[in-house]
Amino acid sequence: MSQKFKVRKLREQKPEDLLKDLEKLKGELIQLRTVKVSAGNAQKLGRIGLVRKRIAKYLTVINEQRRNQVKSTTKHASNLPVDLRGKKTRAIRQRLTRSEKAQKTQRQWKRLNNFPLRKFALKE
Repeated sequence: MSQKFKVRKLREQKPEDLLKDLEKLKGELIQLRTVKVSAGNAQKLGRIGLVRKRIAKYLTVINEQRRNQVKSTTKHASNLPVDLRGKKTRAIRQRLTRSEKAQKTQRQWKRLNNFPLRKFALKE
């Protein structure tokens, strides 16, 4: 397992296989941590980082697959799930839409209709 780990191979696997391998890696990480507590040799302790990175790669691929699956099922839906929407900034997300900006209260409508803007003609 000291050879370079390719994520490309993970993307070809089924989600069930990925989850099984992920459980094995988590078990291995637990063993390595117990060896660390019991003052094990330094070679095994250096492996903790590699196992953690490998777990992260597995989780990344699993999340990618889930996200792609949800994207394909909600492709033509009017509302996307929150985690698939564009993040932008908080201010942009909370901004009013054009139609909401254009709406006026009943009082504003009355004032506009009863007191329209006056047009003045200047004499020379």
